[in-house]
Amino acid sequence: MESVTRIPPRGRRIRRKPEYIPADPLLTAAEAAAERGQALSTFWRDVAAGRVPAAFYVSPRCPRWRLSELRAALEACRAAPKGAA
Repeated sequence: MESVTRIPPRGRRIRRKPEYIPADPLLTAAEAAAERGQALSTFWRDVAAGRVPAAFYVSPRCPRWRLSELRAALEACRAAPKGAA
């Protein structure tokens, strides 16, 4: 069987997976919310309340969160006793 390579229409690019994936990637708000298992609005509410670590701004309108920091904050929330205030 012959392998057929598809040629994209003019002006369109084929999106490829990156060859290098960092050990601790920076996530967008949508990716961070999905990682925490939350809706985007709930994630932003947690950011405002301080339950999520501060964002790292790549540029003025591009907040990003480190995956390791999000996971550590999530574990800290799970480990906290329910009655503590």
